[in-house]
This record gives sequence, structure tokens and C-alpha cells, in this order.
Amino acid sequence: MGRKRDAARFELNTELDVLRHEPLDWFLLTGNRLIVSALLLTLVSATIWWAVLSGLAPLVEPTPTLFLLFALIGGNFTLITIVVSISQFVLARHLESPGEVREQMREVIGFREEVSRITQQRVVPVTPGGLFELLFESIERDVRALERTGWTPADPALEGYAERLLDDLAAHIEYVQTLLAGGSAGVRYALIAVLDTNYSRYFVGAYRLRASQEEPLPEAVEGSLNRLERHVEQVDVARRYFKTIYIQSELASLSRTLLFIGIPVQVVSVVLMLLFTDATGPTISQGTLRVVIPLVVTAGFAPIVLLTTYILRLATVVQRTAAMYPFTTNAEQ
Repeated sequence: MGRKRDAARFELNTELDVLRHEPLDWFLLTGNRLIVSALLLTLVSATIWWAVLSGLAPLVEPTPTLFLLFALIGGNFTLITIVVSISQFVLARHLESPGEVREQMREVIGFREEVSRITQQRVVPVTPGGLFELLFESIERDVRALERTGWTPADPALEGYAERLLDDLAAHIEYVQTLLAGGSAGVRYALIAVLDTNYSRYFVGAYRLRASQEEPLPEAVEGSLNRLERHVEQVDVARRYFKTIYIQSELASLSRTLLFIGIPVQVVSVVLMLLFTDATGPTISQGTLRVVIPLVVTAGFAPIVLLTTYILRLATVVQRTAAMYPFTTNAEQ
């Protein structure tokens, strides 16, 4: 129980920290999708209640209300069916034959062996958090080793560039390691942070520092820069592999949450429509309808709002990881 409280407290602190410093990134990427959906629904609800309370929507004539409920019910049935079907189709594409599974296992084992060779660790962790922790610890050692050499480029412009590059990389390593220390919740935020980082600039930066020198670099500096390039490359490969897993997980979560929210919304909307089937009019008072209708209409927007928040996150991840290392795109700059 205490562990769950610690995880919840860490998640809350992380959410608030990102929201305070990077509100757009929190909205698009890191924020809990249910919380973001709740905020959007609050805006929808405020708009609807403003229209009702200001008299723009008096809710006296039942026919427009019935048309609105009919549109919400029909639209949500279509939305839920299509989204769940597409999600299941995407997930079904990853059902593989034994031969394909065996080939993929060989590729993953080969990647683990490469990480083991580069990091000089005989045992490579099998979890995403452990793997990233190993890679970032190795990169941190490379950065410290480079700093201990006391080497600086002869060109003053390159000297400032090297200092900014190493400071930025060190800050990123510290941030990811802090997230990884937060348990399972921290691993999820660390993965998002890794997906949102452009590692090509670190590779290009190390290459630029080596290629711009007229004289041969000291052996220790050359070795540190070479190891830094190889470690960054492995991080990029790892994040692309886990990006596929992350997208599959998000699609499964979207389908499940959409069904949990969409079905009750549909039932409530249908029940409200049935209240208008009496020949004498609605079976509840006009005052009650003025409260119930805005609430049900707001709830009717829940499926599309939920879909919007998930699509924003997935689209942002895909956009920011579109280019293959060592190239980059404008969105990743």
C-alpha cells in the first residue's frame, strides 16, 4: 500500500512539474489522458451551460433536443465501432508465426549482445527501465571521462558549442535517471522523455567535434567521443523498439477506455431520448430537463474528447520520432 502511495505521489509531482515548465508538452504528450480529457470536457460543459443560462438555448422546444441526442448517439456508435475496429486491426497485425517470432527474438538478442559489448556489461537488463538505466549510466561515464581530460577545441566557437552540448546531455541524463528512480510510473515518464528527445544532435555534435579538428585528437578524447556516439546510437535503437510497444499499449488502452466510457454514455443518452416518447411530452419537469440535458450532452462529447487526447499523444510521438538516426526533421529540432 505504501508503495502505491509513493508511486501516486511521484506521478502527481511529475505531472505538476511538467505542467509548470512545459504546459504544451503536458497537454500533448506527458499528461494523463483521463485528466486532459476531463479538462477538455470541463470547457465543453462550461460552453453548454453558458448557452443555457444565458438564454441562447432555452430548451423549451423538444424537437431540436431530440435531433441533438440522435446525432450524439449515432455518432458515438460509429466512432466507438470504427476506433475499436481499427485498433484491433493494428494490434492483430502483430500476431506472428513461429518463424517470425524466432527471427524477431534473434534480432532482439543481437541488440542485447551489442549493448553488452558497448557498455562492457555481461548481463543486460531485460526491462525497459533497466536497459535505459544501463545505457544512460554508460553515457554519463563517457561525459565525465571527456570532462576529466580537460580537452577544449582550439576554435572558441566550437569550445562554446562543446560546453553547451555536454551540459545539455548531462542535464538530460540526470532528468531521465530521476524519472527511472520513480518505479513503474517513472519508467513510463522516462520512456516519454526519451521518445521526445532528439538524439541525432548529440551524435552530430560528437562527430562535429572530431571532424573539425585539424590535428589528431588525444586518444582519451577520441575514445570518449566514439563511445558516446555508439551509446547514443543504442539509445535511439532502444527507444524506437519501445516506441512500437508503447503505441500498441496506448491503442489497447484507448480501446478499453473508450468502451468503458462510451457504453454508459450511450445508455444514458438513449434513456433521455425515451423520456420524450410520452404523448403528452417529457415525463419529467422542465426544470429537471434544463439540468439533465446539458449534463447528458456534455457526457455525449466524452468519447470524441477521449479519442482526441489519445490521438494527440500518438501523433506527437510519431512526429517527433519520424526521422531515422542520425538524420532529423524540423519537428525534432
